[in-house]
Amino acid sequence: MSFVDKSLLELVKDVFSEKYQVIEEPQKFRGKSGKIWKFDSLIKNAGETHGLFIRDWKREISITQLRQLHKACIDVPEIHGGIMICNMITDFSQDYAKNFGLTILSKGNLISRIRTRQFNF
Repeated sequence: MSFVDKSLLELVKDVFSEKYQVIEEPQKFRGKSGKIWKFDSLIKNAGETHGLFIRDWKREISITQLRQLHKACIDVPEIHGGIMICNMITDFSQDYAKNFGLTILSKGNLISRIRTRQFNF
């Protein structure tokens, strides 16, 4: 199976599992506000937990989704940062994510990281 055929979650596991613990199952947390937030996956490292929103859409990620991830990260004390995984990103969404301390990665970014690691001698 080529990288292009893999799901976003499989690519996330390939990229992050070498250095971090990846929890694949969706996780729900009750925030300080009382709202229940659902993260599609979690990445744990040295006592820090990062929540992932994975959006396998055939279009660019919306700012609304990035706002939701930002709100979830602020509301849930156990989450130390947010990562948005999607198929396509725009310059505007990348700037938005950067301004709010979020990481946004496209399918192409994930594939590139895997290929670089494989050919890094």
